[in-house]
Amino acid sequence: MKPTNYKRFSSALLLLLILEFPFAAVPCLAGGGVDQRDFDEAMRLCALGHYGSAAKILREVQRKHPNDVFILTELGTAYMNDYNDVSGGVDKAEKCLRRAIQLDPEFGKPYCRMAECCDAKGDFEAGVKYATKALSVKKPEYDALRERAGAYSNLKRDKEALVDIEAFLKKTPKIEKKHLVQRATILENLKQYDRALAEYRKLLKVKYEDQVVYREVACLQGLHRPEEAIRSLNTLINHNKQDDSGYLTRARLFESLGKHKEAVDDYSKAFELQPSTNALKERATVYDKMGRKDLAEKDRQEAARL
Repeated sequence: MKPTNYKRFSSALLLLLILEFPFAAVPCLAGGGVDQRDFDEAMRLCALGHYGSAAKILREVQRKHPNDVFILTELGTAYMNDYNDVSGGVDKAEKCLRRAIQLDPEFGKPYCRMAECCDAKGDFEAGVKYATKALSVKKPEYDALRERAGAYSNLKRDKEALVDIEAFLKKTPKIEKKHLVQRATILENLKQYDRALAEYRKLLKVKYEDQVVYREVACLQGLHRPEEAIRSLNTLINHNKQDDSGYLTRARLFESLGKHKEAVDDYSKAFELQPSTNALKERATVYDKMGRKDLAEKDRQEAARL
């Protein structure tokens, strides 16, 4: 059974939905009226991330249009992304999506959303299966390439993941930061550190973010370029002098270079900002290398008390 016939959205909402969900069909309810306005409002809320509120509206619209595949799929999507209903959201989403698949087995989007549900539960083999189906039907959903890439990566099948994410990036009309981060992470998993590093540095030119810097540093470590990694951490710490992880990571790099005094200073600062047994135990190891067994023993005793 096919989805209901549709009319045009208002141009502003149509643009919003295309930008937010580039591969989605953009329907309108036959007959328009109150149901159309409610559906439009639900889609607006989804685009803003207010999935719980959107689900409430879509439930009412779906009650009046029980066999509309697109509404079922959007309701399932809202349920799945409602972080205020983590325990039951995925189960409710699956119920909607299975019904949509039953009504129109050739519509790719519900298969893709089912893949997301499976991945959210850690069943990545099933995620691959549903994503593959989403791509093979008469009305394929190409966002499934990105979803399958994630499932493959979690299964440590990163070569296949890379093929999928690169195919997705060629098809999507709107490349987002999260898509580039996903590709960079896959490249990092494959130990293609040069390519991953280039991706992370492009992202940092657009917007400086600490988490991306840490990935840059990890790539530099993989490439055995500790001095360059330290320079990146210097910039990070200058941006945020309260980042204990920055000091801890830099301390380890200083230690790898035999710069014991600098390592001790950074371990001490990391511990000051966030007391932890790791900082004490690692600082004790450096004290041992410096011949300060007394200070090393003091750190170990304090770590045992924490």
